[in-house]
Amino acid sequence: MTDSDREIIDYLGFDLPGENQLAQARRTALLRGLEGSAEPTSLVSYTSAGLVLIIGPEPSALSVAESLVGSVTCFVLATDAIDNTLSTPMGYEKRQVAGQDVPIIFGKPEKILGHLGSFEVIIERDQREVELAKVMNLASGGIDVVLDLARDPLLRTELLPPGYFAPAGDSSRLDQALSDIPELAGIFEKPRYVQYNPDICAHSERGIAGCTQCIDVCPAGSLTSLAGRISVDPHLCHGMGSCAAVCPTGAMTYAYPNLARTLDSLRRLLSSFREATDLSAVLLLFDSEHAGSTVKGVVANMAADVIPWRIEEVGSTGIEVWLSAVAYGARSVVIVTTTHTPSSTRTALESQVKLAGVLLEGLGYSSNYVRLIDVEHFSDSANLAVDPSSEIRVAATYGGIDEKRVALRFAFDHLLQVGNASKDLIDLPTGSPFGTVNIDTDACTLCMACVSVCPSGALDDDKEQPRLTFLEWNCVQCGICERACPEGAISLHPRLLLNAEQRMQVRTVNEESPFLCIDCGKPFTTQSMVSKMEEKLKGHRMFQGDGLKSLHRCEDCQLKAMF
Repeated sequence: MTDSDREIIDYLGFDLPGENQLAQARRTALLRGLEGSAEPTSLVSYTSAGLVLIIGPEPSALSVAESLVGSVTCFVLATDAIDNTLSTPMGYEKRQVAGQDVPIIFGKPEKILGHLGSFEVIIERDQREVELAKVMNLASGGIDVVLDLARDPLLRTELLPPGYFAPAGDSSRLDQALSDIPELAGIFEKPRYVQYNPDICAHSERGIAGCTQCIDVCPAGSLTSLAGRISVDPHLCHGMGSCAAVCPTGAMTYAYPNLARTLDSLRRLLSSFREATDLSAVLLLFDSEHAGSTVKGVVANMAADVIPWRIEEVGSTGIEVWLSAVAYGARSVVIVTTTHTPSSTRTALESQVKLAGVLLEGLGYSSNYVRLIDVEHFSDSANLAVDPSSEIRVAATYGGIDEKRVALRFAFDHLLQVGNASKDLIDLPTGSPFGTVNIDTDACTLCMACVSVCPSGALDDDKEQPRLTFLEWNCVQCGICERACPEGAISLHPRLLLNAEQRMQVRTVNEESPFLCIDCGKPFTTQSMVSKMEEKLKGHRMFQGDGLKSLHRCEDCQLKAMF
């Protein structure tokens, strides 16, 4: 076995068959894609002493404990009896299980927080909530592993916290938990899968809610809203990556590998295959843990122009990667899903694939370039067949880009340049990350509230005169400006302008002459704002007769008039 064989097997989990010219070109292309080293990412650590809490009815919990004592330290929260520990000085009792003492306390959990090595379990005691670890006087102050035997477990996220097991009545899942738990003592590390840049986040501004897409698609509940920004708990994160895929600004990015590494690898891979064969490849994206064995089983029946490429998680790529792969010359991009794909991740993928299809069709290409295929329908290579006439003859060469919106702009510009789009713009589905704002100029008073909250700098003002400007490419359709406008003068219109110059051009969306102070002549507001205030205050006793003139004076002249 050559070093090249080992490198391919180490990456894919299997070798690529075939000795003909096309198969050899595929192997060479894959090796070109693997060149270089990935940028390192920081690590997340867990420290566990193997202290296991079993939650459930006393007989069941003690029976399960019998399978664990000797390999880990167990104690039980029995949920099938009233709290009878008030009479015990320690607050708990002990039971003999397989010759060892197992502490047992009676009650029901109200709340479970945390992760492997650091669980906090809250129970009700004396009509108040108390922490179980304190009741038990645990020296470590925390619980390392939780085995919840309830048929309706307390934690319900699609992907449970590391160290929390909830078989929900499934005997095979219980057996697997009993096999895994003894291994969870020690120090464990994993990559910090996602990175977050709050400076470009469109989640909230000045208390006005905006984008929640990353929170909505996270299957692990590792993302929460905190003080107007996104809080990421890396210990709960399973690295599915769908948060980064749907983020409109690129504030949430996948770091394992990062975007620049991913794009450069795919560019080398696809260009190498085309240079050797004059053909475009089908790019097959799969995660090795759940789809690898199926891909391995059918790789011998795949056409040699189908190149499998392992990604960390099925949800970790989005339109910036897929459209760039098309721009690099991929004839098709196929993402393999499995029964293990969380429903929230699958929904996010379906939404992103739909958006990619609308964009590609509007750019003059087949909407079928990017597809999802479930691993169950992956038994033969016929499902990967793509019309050869759909390939792009001139491949893009850009690379080294680690910003989502920049990568998308390069992809759009290249696909437009080599394609045959016949439209001026593409109307997009609601929730798309591109678009314009429509301003009702009759209602707008140029108060600039929208400018003060726009998180992406799409809306701006003119320091010299009352003028509202808009840069369409910067708009991510978060809706914060729409909700901030006191006059209801703003509405969103998701779309993509195909003229790159217009897309990047600052344009005026509303302007008017300034209102001049009646005393000093200084411009201090707009005509429409004064008219609006006159209309609102005309019935107020303080603004009758000459009192209305106070609205016509700047702040300095108002003070002078008062004294």
